[in-house]
Amino acid sequence: MKKDDHYLLGSLLKTLGIKGEIVLKFNDDCPEEIQKLESIFIDVDNKLVPFFIEEIRIKSINTAIVKLEGLDDEIKSTEFLGSEFYIAHKRADQLNIESEEFIEVIGYQVYNQDNELIGEVTEFVDIPDNPLLSVKTDKNEILLPAKDELILEIDDEMSIIKLFVSEGLMDIN
Repeated sequence: MKKDDHYLLGSLLKTLGIKGEIVLKFNDDCPEEIQKLESIFIDVDNKLVPFFIEEIRIKSINTAIVKLEGLDDEIKSTEFLGSEFYIAHKRADQLNIESEEFIEVIGYQVYNQDNELIGEVTEFVDIPDNPLLSVKTDKNEILLPAKDELILEIDDEMSIIKLFVSEGLMDIN
């Protein structure tokens, strides 16, 4: 199955309990229609593998808890943490999930306005009116604001984000 035929919904964030439940983190707000899904596709070694949903319930605005068939304990579920999950574009349309093109920035290199490398994006934190980039530097992990007015340039081919970082911001992280 090709990723081009599927819509990236988010990633598998962490396990919950000992029965193999997994917290799904959505790239956008978790759509209520998600509870109608029968299956999702998980990216395993760059191939989409279908998993049937036994149970799914919304946890927060951008997370849900899912129990997948065949993942009956924490050890089995842990193997998939950090993986992305998808649904077919056709299914996204049926569920009225907006198929806006989402730019995945995890792994992008972040530079400041002086072209100095800050670090690598490990997570995009989608907080309404205050989006953040979690960036791993050579010393620690920091949060940087990712508002449109602070983004100077995004180069998808080179996986680079150039941000305006105000003086002192790096010191408080």
